[in-house]
Amino acid sequence: MKRRGAACVFLLATGMGVLAAGMANADDIPFFISRDVPDYRALMTLREADGPTNTYLRSVVHHRGWTRVEEQSDRGTGVSYGNFFDNVLLSTWKAPDDEDVTSMTITKVAQLRRGIRVKNTKEAGTAIHPAGEACKWWEVIDKPELKGAYGPFSYSCLSSDGIEVATKELIKRKEPSGETQVVRLERTSVAESEVRPPKRLFDPAFWLKPLRNYPNRPANLPDFSARMIGDRSEKRVLRHYPWRFEEERSEDGRTVFSVWNMLDDQRLTVGYSKNERHFEAHRSSVDLRPSSNLIEIGIGPTDLKKSDRYLGESCAWFEVTHLADAGTSECLTPDGVALKVEFSSWLGPDEIYTAVELKRRPVELKEMIPPAELIDPSSWGFTVSD
Repeated sequence: MKRRGAACVFLLATGMGVLAAGMANADDIPFFISRDVPDYRALMTLREADGPTNTYLRSVVHHRGWTRVEEQSDRGTGVSYGNFFDNVLLSTWKAPDDEDVTSMTITKVAQLRRGIRVKNTKEAGTAIHPAGEACKWWEVIDKPELKGAYGPFSYSCLSSDGIEVATKELIKRKEPSGETQVVRLERTSVAESEVRPPKRLFDPAFWLKPLRNYPNRPANLPDFSARMIGDRSEKRVLRHYPWRFEEERSEDGRTVFSVWNMLDDQRLTVGYSKNERHFEAHRSSVDLRPSSNLIEIGIGPTDLKKSDRYLGESCAWFEVTHLADAGTSECLTPDGVALKVEFSSWLGPDEIYTAVELKRRPVELKEMIPPAELIDPSSWGFTVSD
């Protein structure tokens, strides 16, 4: 169950890319109405109703506002670390056959409406007694214009000392979407180390470590650096086969750094805006990793049969992505450098970038790593474990 453990949800400006939506409070960690919740350990059952009805286990560990939540299912293991009142959440995922986590997201949102967790929550049910614990139901309020008439509507049942012992999620306030309920609760001291995320999750080398021996760089894909100007933002682009990097800075203050592998499914993105920060990293699952002797099979972009000239160089137009709600066309030089990019989307305004500087030069992978201060765990409020 993907439960909203948040007091409200905010949409940021259109065209936010990976920062398009942000949580006002952490998702998938317990809902609190007070900072005075005692340390505790809980084991809960988690029942999903969207699809085949399955019941899984959720373990919760809480220490001074910081929480570690682990959920295991036949699809894999998800672990979340977060602080409800600091609006920060780190979530990881590991498939059953993988030796380590393969994806992570961190979201930190400014507290735009202080006090909403208490003032705008209301009693939404009568007391129940899971595992012998009396509790009171509270509705977790989201902005109504984002929720609509169908929801989902989220509820938490809190014990007298503020521990979440049950949750439920309803569609149209009556159809169940999922629920959790405590089966064992122990109020006991919890060490700080138990709610700390692993240090390696903040290390770019963990996410960008090569998965195999890559073939020699093709002669028609030289390293380069470029600067591009768009309608509302500016980009810096680097390529070092098989890696590509983009730094985008918008007029509204939004900044996004992205580095990804053009051959394998590896990527790392860090960004921030006025009210939100986001960190996303992914590396291929074992089942999807190619063998070292993989024969490369490429499906090229669609040739649009037209050409142009920018910065004194000729380029040919190609449609490089075409989705139901978005598309990207690029004017590419013979060695694969985009001199102009046109992005269109039904979800937001179109964007056009034009190259104003281009240098074909050696590029090192270390140039592609986002600024250290954006990745440092302390900048997110986390203390890490080894």
